[in-house]
Amino acid sequence: MAVHFGSAAAELAVCIRTVGLVDRSELSTVALEAPPAQLSALMTRLVGATVSPGGLVSGGSALWCGEAPDRVTVVCDPRMGGRLVDSLHAVAARHVSVHDLSDRLTAIGLLGRGAGKVLAALGVYGESGDPRQGKPFGRGSVDGIPIAWMLQSNHRALALVPREQAGEAWLAIERAGRPFGISCVGHDAACRYALNERLQAAAAAYI
Repeated sequence: MAVHFGSAAAELAVCIRTVGLVDRSELSTVALEAPPAQLSALMTRLVGATVSPGGLVSGGSALWCGEAPDRVTVVCDPRMGGRLVDSLHAVAARHVSVHDLSDRLTAIGLLGRGAGKVLAALGVYGESGDPRQGKPFGRGSVDGIPIAWMLQSNHRALALVPREQAGEAWLAIERAGRPFGISCVGHDAACRYALNERLQAAAAAYI
């Protein structure tokens, strides 16, 4: 994971003006499986909300993604991932299965004003290219590589890809983003951009 590629400030400017491509391989991925009723109760206890198929809930520094009525995928920082696996293995009712997929899957981030244009070019929004048609969490492919997309906002998304194909997926996304000024950015700029986005949302809500 690159902290920056020379200048975090310049990379933040890229995200604000166009779109940045960032390695998020530090994130952990955990899958939870249980009968729908038990899974719904577990989600309510953990994040205060149920997660329907195709839905996404952001909570507790994690993204909780609805795969199916009986399966939720969690993408989070490594410390939370470890705690989640340990705690659920320890106290999870016998109905819940916990699978740490971090060694098999990795994440790539898109962020910036032009992120939606790149996502449309990649077919994430379907044939119409309309962001309103895209589910917060959905599956697709790029150049034959399976990808799970997590749409965090109009300007921020994560792609979850098989770890052994991460390099190919990165290049495919970069090619699709060239007409829109995509550029590689480091973790520092990504964190600053996410903070800036949260502050703007908070200010808009206050007004």
